[in-house]
Amino acid sequence: MRAYLYRILEDGHEPTPAMRATEILLITLISLNVIAAIVETIAPVHARLATFFAWFEAGSIAIFSIEYLARVWACVEDPDLKGRRPARARLRYMASPLALIDLIAIAPAFLSLFIAVDLRWLRLFRLLRLFKLTRYWSALNLLYRVVRSEAEIIGAAVFLLCLVLVLASGGMYVVEHHAQPEAFGSIPAAMWWTVATLTTVGYGDVVPITVWGKMLGAFISLVGIGIAAFPAGILAAGFIEEIRRGREDRNETRADHATANGTGTPNRTDDGQNPAIPRCPHCGSLLREQ
Repeated sequence: MRAYLYRILEDGHEPTPAMRATEILLITLISLNVIAAIVETIAPVHARLATFFAWFEAGSIAIFSIEYLARVWACVEDPDLKGRRPARARLRYMASPLALIDLIAIAPAFLSLFIAVDLRWLRLFRLLRLFKLTRYWSALNLLYRVVRSEAEIIGAAVFLLCLVLVLASGGMYVVEHHAQPEAFGSIPAAMWWTVATLTTVGYGDVVPITVWGKMLGAFISLVGIGIAAFPAGILAAGFIEEIRRGREDRNETRADHATANGTGTPNRTDDGQNPAIPRCPHCGSLLREQ
C-alpha cells in the first residue's frame, strides 16, 4: 500500500489514471483556495459567504493535511532514500523544499487554534499555497533547478548588489545630506533612493540636487543597468543548459526503453536509412539479403 501510494503521489515516471486524477484534484483545490483567499478580501462577498468560506477552508485543510501525512509516510519508498532508517528518511524528506511548502500551507491554520493570529496574515499564508503547484508544473520545476544549479553565481551577484548598495548609499549621504537632510540625512535613508536607482525603477520622489550628487547619481544609474542585466544573463544561460540537459535525458530514456523492449534500431544516416544495408553502386537502391 505504501509503495502504491508513493507511485500516486510522488513517482511521475509512469503516469497512471489514479495519479492523474489525484493531480487534477489537488491542482483544482489549490487554485480554488487561492481564488477564495483573494475573493474573501472583498467585504460584501465575505459578509454574504462567510460560512461557506469557513467550511471550504476547513475541508481544504483536512485534505492538505491528509496529503502531507501520506507523503511523509510513503517517502521511504523514494529510491534516493532507500537504505536509510524510516525515521531519518522521513526527517530528510520533511526538510526538503517541497515538503516545507506543504507544511507552510497547513501549519498556520493549526497554530491559529492555539495562538491569536491576524486574519490578514492567515490570508497571506493561504496565498502561499500557490507554491504547491510547483509539483505539477514542469516550468516551475525547471526554474527551481536553474536557481539551484546557479545558486553560487546568483549568490555572488546578490553580494555584488549589496556591496554597491551600501557604497552608493554612503556616497550619496556624503554629497547630499547637507542639501537634503530630510531625504539623505542618513545612510539608511539614502538607501531608498539607491534601491530605486539600482533597480532602474526610478520613482522620482527623491533626486540629487547638488553637482556631485548628480554626477554620482548618473554613475550609479549606469551601474544599475549592468547589475540588473547580470542576473538575467545568468538565469538565461541556466535555462538553456537545463533545457539541453532535459532533452538529452529524455533521449537517453527513450533509447533505454527501446533497448529493453527489443525495439531499438541501429544508427541511421541523415536520410533516415540504415548504413548496415548495402546499396547498389549504380542506382543507389538498397540491396536485399539473398
